[in-house]
Amino acid sequence: MGKFKYFAAYLTPALALLTFYSNGLMAYVGILVLYVLIPVTEQILPLSTENFSKEEKALAKDDWFYDLAVSFIVPVHLFAMYVFLSTITDPTLSNSDIIARVFMMGTLLGVIGINVGHELGHKTQQPFKQFLAQILLTTSVQNHFMTYHNGGHHRDIGTPKDLSSARKGENFYLFALKSQIGGYFKTWRLENERLAAKGKSKLLNPMIVYTLLPWIMLLGIYLYFGSYVFVCYFIASVYGIAILESQNFFAHYGLRRKQLENGRYEKVNAQHSWNSDHLIGRVLLFELTRHSDHHHNGSKEYQVLDSKNESPLLPYGYPAMLILSFFPFLFKPIMAKQLKVYGIE
Repeated sequence: MGKFKYFAAYLTPALALLTFYSNGLMAYVGILVLYVLIPVTEQILPLSTENFSKEEKALAKDDWFYDLAVSFIVPVHLFAMYVFLSTITDPTLSNSDIIARVFMMGTLLGVIGINVGHELGHKTQQPFKQFLAQILLTTSVQNHFMTYHNGGHHRDIGTPKDLSSARKGENFYLFALKSQIGGYFKTWRLENERLAAKGKSKLLNPMIVYTLLPWIMLLGIYLYFGSYVFVCYFIASVYGIAILESQNFFAHYGLRRKQLENGRYEKVNAQHSWNSDHLIGRVLLFELTRHSDHHHNGSKEYQVLDSKNESPLLPYGYPAMLILSFFPFLFKPIMAKQLKVYGIE
């Protein structure tokens, strides 16, 4: 299967297109595959813990195929988005069909728009990839995400300073509001501090553009497609953001960095992120599930991220953990048990 396994990431937009072109039960095939079949299958298949050798990593880092796989999904995502916008007003659609389409559009925005935007956004020395990242994040109404993620989350994970690191026992919905709203305003501060350090005016704060871009897009949808389509897309984008915050929630849940005597925190290590070595989630999300190695080096190419033996493992794969996050009465006891497995209080 080799490197071609990453084309499995295109399953999400493919299933979204199937939903957008379907009615009745067929409109729910994508939802059943992503939210039922894959979580169950991941628990049956063995974990995939193999890592590239040093020589294989050197070859993979320079292989254009991996860039193609992650970059070409951008126009595919935009096409699927256009299909959603242009078909959601079909007068023959039932309420059930509309729900399925909005739900799948939100899934597309969370899984492709934000996750792939995250992967591309870490390539800070490659302007074209940064451009592609902003396109995806604009569709997901999350342009501020990369600034906070790169400059805040990666620096402060596992500490009270990080709004995207969940404490043990924290409620997902309160966490999501804190992470999303608090993260937005903290990003303004981070950018202002960066400009002040360079002696530049606050009027150059890129958050001005990051705030305007998604609303310009939404205004365009409203003017071109009408208020009904605008509302449907906005609801979908809210769900996409919920997917982002779910991943933020369980990726570091209950894992805290120790504060040293000098007031600083210990260095980030593999024990500060939950990993998952379930193969399907790995390829669907471009190795986001190998989260510990990603936090060790945020710019590291997705294809050479390693499985870390010292990392705590999630009890289920990412798709299942996403669902569990939405149900605190299930999530909390499951994760409390998992924390005990690793001796974490």
